[in-house]
Amino acid sequence: MRWAHIKLEVIPASVEPASAILTEAGCAGVVVYDPNAHSSDPFADWSASADDPAPTAGERCSVSGYLPIDDRLEAALDDLESRLEILRECGLDMGDGITLRTVEDEAWASAWKAFFKPLRVGRRFVVKPSWEDWEAAPEDVVIEIDPGMAFGSGCHATTRLCLQLLEETVQPGERTLDWGTGSGILAVGAALLGAREVVAVDLDPVAVYVTQENAERNRCSETVAASAGSIEGVPAEPPFDRVIANILADPIIAGAPEIIGHLRPGGQAIISGVIDRRETDVVTALQAAGLTLLRTLAEEDWRAILVEKPAAA
Repeated sequence: MRWAHIKLEVIPASVEPASAILTEAGCAGVVVYDPNAHSSDPFADWSASADDPAPTAGERCSVSGYLPIDDRLEAALDDLESRLEILRECGLDMGDGITLRTVEDEAWASAWKAFFKPLRVGRRFVVKPSWEDWEAAPEDVVIEIDPGMAFGSGCHATTRLCLQLLEETVQPGERTLDWGTGSGILAVGAALLGAREVVAVDLDPVAVYVTQENAERNRCSETVAASAGSIEGVPAEPPFDRVIANILADPIIAGAPEIIGHLRPGGQAIISGVIDRRETDVVTALQAAGLTLLRTLAEEDWRAILVEKPAAA
């Protein structure tokens, strides 16, 4: 198959609407390259290095995606042009229009893989796809995850925030519950940090399968046990040392009593998937359930919250 590579060159303020119209046109994924920010996003087309030249202020960002070249392409491009014109009429700077080039199937696969590079998260974690080599330092904790069908390749801010809190808080020998495991990246991370048992649950059976695969790939399948379900179906006895929930605000709010009910006294929970405008709602629900707020990490518009069940008197 041949693919159309579609690119827009826009100012930073127009990245989100540009990404939206490419997605609405049918691009399964959108790649953003911002030369003004050394982003930790592995979709960004750069590799972090102390030798990297400083970005030039005022450079435009590129927003691009791929569409198959078939009888639907012309209509999709017409739709894109119409949406661009509407955004311009609203006062947005959308650049000079669409840049289009053709790539073959093999080139598309290579181009797709080129956007996923090893990513350092926090001080020790390195998240890498299987096709990239990494010379690990003694203190590095390397998680090998290929982008795929389940959420969690390290590219989202909430995943990175959770990994940072795991790195800072996990103690060897812990028993951990990962509620809404997705790709299993956080379950694997906890196991590689020394957790003795990780129970990973997700409503999506595909996520369960992917988690099992990733646990095997990272040589921790004896530690990580994945199954379909939610936190309500996980026995609360024996209690867990740690609960991880990188999901959404509403299920966290509803499930706050389950979170504290699955923790031992003094146990901690890492909560994320929380957009900034819902932070207060989530913290209020967690505190109402009896959990103590320890700290909050922020990246972009997202929050990760560390809470603790009070120790028994």
